[in-house]
Amino acid sequence: MKLSPDQKLDIREVLKDLALYRPRRKGWIWRQPITDHQVGPFILKDTSKNLKNSVPLPAAHAFENMDPQCAVVVTTEIASGRFEDDLRRMRMVAWHGADHIMVIRTTGQSHIDGLIEGTPEGVGGIPVTRKQIRATRKALDAIEEEVGRPINFHSYVSGRAGPEMAVLFVEEGVNGAHQDPQYNILYRDINMHRSFVDAAEAKRILADGAILQLDGAHNANATAKEAWKVTPELFVQHAINSAFSRAVGMKKSYIALSTVPPTAPPAPKMRLDLTYAVALREIFEGYTFRAQQNTRYMETDTMETTVTHVLDTLISRLTPTNIQSTITPDEGRNIPWHYNNVAGVNTARQTFMGLDGLDDLLTLREEGKWREEARNLKERAVLFLEEILKGGGYYAAVAAGQFVDSGFFPERKGDGIVRLPDKGDDADTVIPRASDYGAPVCSHFGDNIYTSENGKACEAYGGCTLCDPSKIRYIDEIDSEDNVETRLSKPLADLAAGKLSPEVEKHADGVVCVTIFVPDNPEIAEAAAIEMAKHMGLTHLEVISRRVMHPAEGSVFEIKGVLQVEINKHELSLTVPEQPLADKEIEAWVRPRRLHIVAATVGEDEHSVGLHEILDIKHGGIEKYGFLCHDLGTSVTIERLLDAAMEYQACAILISTIVTHAHVHEQHMERLQKLATQRRVRDRLVLLAGGTQVTDELARTCGMDGGFGRGTTGRDVASFLVRTLRQKEVK
Repeated sequence: MKLSPDQKLDIREVLKDLALYRPRRKGWIWRQPITDHQVGPFILKDTSKNLKNSVPLPAAHAFENMDPQCAVVVTTEIASGRFEDDLRRMRMVAWHGADHIMVIRTTGQSHIDGLIEGTPEGVGGIPVTRKQIRATRKALDAIEEEVGRPINFHSYVSGRAGPEMAVLFVEEGVNGAHQDPQYNILYRDINMHRSFVDAAEAKRILADGAILQLDGAHNANATAKEAWKVTPELFVQHAINSAFSRAVGMKKSYIALSTVPPTAPPAPKMRLDLTYAVALREIFEGYTFRAQQNTRYMETDTMETTVTHVLDTLISRLTPTNIQSTITPDEGRNIPWHYNNVAGVNTARQTFMGLDGLDDLLTLREEGKWREEARNLKERAVLFLEEILKGGGYYAAVAAGQFVDSGFFPERKGDGIVRLPDKGDDADTVIPRASDYGAPVCSHFGDNIYTSENGKACEAYGGCTLCDPSKIRYIDEIDSEDNVETRLSKPLADLAAGKLSPEVEKHADGVVCVTIFVPDNPEIAEAAAIEMAKHMGLTHLEVISRRVMHPAEGSVFEIKGVLQVEINKHELSLTVPEQPLADKEIEAWVRPRRLHIVAATVGEDEHSVGLHEILDIKHGGIEKYGFLCHDLGTSVTIERLLDAAMEYQACAILISTIVTHAHVHEQHMERLQKLATQRRVRDRLVLLAGGTQVTDELARTCGMDGGFGRGTTGRDVASFLVRTLRQKEVK
């Protein structure tokens, strides 16, 4: 299956012959770091291979549209509930630099004692089935070819069906997985014996499949009442799972510790979280680390969440981090939206690239108060582990409620999670193996009567499903109503008819978000904001963010609603933008004519950066083509501009107007046109205006020949001047 950047992902093509699909590759793949990498005009220190197709960061237009990729693997987590919608989102985030895509399972799947078939719509995630995995991996094969980089696909082995999920993942080419028996015990109340027995089998399968394992210790950090006090326990949980993983045959290189910073501003985040991060990496030297934002501090304010995300990424950059997870900035209030997956990825990569070469600038002090605090954390963790051993082991410690207790060890508050060894889901389901137990399959943990010279227990039977994929039984969807074919009927019909509706989670869900400021006390303001949203035609309204600006002066609200509107794209009136002329063509026409340009920021406006971008040769401005530019500066009157135009016998006047209070920018444009007409020089001058609030339509309405807004380059303006002046010559 091939993808074209100008065509939508064809879900039917993904589903075609899915029963015959086999994964193109298996196992985890890391990015390959490149130092002293020439990207655009810069030599960067901490990068990896550029993408073949991508969407650069917004500011890239000022740097030759460069799109460097950091050396750290970047994760995004997806959980819309429908895998066919998730595939489109995966393609989007891959273009923005994500190469580790985690699919959150439906919340109840941890308690299903076996694999599920079909694709019923999930709640808080998607049902992880063979069909879903196979369709996802097939789509990712094509997406990674489109962007030019391997993409790791990840899901969860945790739960009652852990070994079965592990086999499924190896069979279908999944590259990363969560597996931690403590997660099952503490957060899913699955029996202790069952959890560890299942984990032994599942981890062995993951190890043989070269699947990267992430643990679940970070969940204590996100669950604890005071997360900065649970840090000693996090070391212990990491240690237990890592030691268990090594004991069943998993290589250290395939074990990743999932770490979450314990605080967020206004707490002293850097002092506390960086200390913890350094201590963790020192005590677990040689393992890999996956850093994730702490969801417990994600409220409804996306800006606050994004700032914390940047600080988390700074900690990742200051410490060895191999994978940067990017929680979406709206996860505190919604199932993640399409564009917020991208926003999370861009936050991480923008921060990483902004910190490029940080090691050459900063080093962490080897002494001081923070070092004492790091040692203190490690000592508490060791003492905690010793206490567990003296008290009878892990089972006894959990039964005593020692985990996720809100006390800072050795302090205890008595509010930890309590699980009993003989209780929980699947209690009494573990039975001893008979002495002649045999399992004619590969990647099996424990004694096995089936052996062979090459170590393949399945050799006498012609191979197991891990060795012979033809033996895999593919079961398609079994629900005649809730299935992907049924769900696709409307999207495909809409596509054929050219119908477009807004969406943020699923196809044509109509969900939109509006921001409203209301100048009154919070209670009145919120009620008024909801009424205003109703007048916009939105239904199913929900206030998802409230920010008090002042208790009496007003509040700002983000309101989610449904806009029940369909637009037919075939009926839209589109203006095709005129392409700029080639640099050589512009210069060949301009340079022999010695054309003078007069320019200024007008009125009482002191902004000059934008105008310099258009004029100065240093910034690729129109000077480079041979225009003779006379920049009169800022806060220049219209009269002075016209006087200078007469003095230099200019062919054009360029004005910049950023300040727009009371529509003063429109007044400046109208006055320039009026005075030029009064002085009888309007016909000989090309009048152009630019600014953040200027559009071509607005400028022409005010009497200008053209207007230029955000994103304009010197080449755009030069092309317009040449085309307009050519026409004047012909006349």
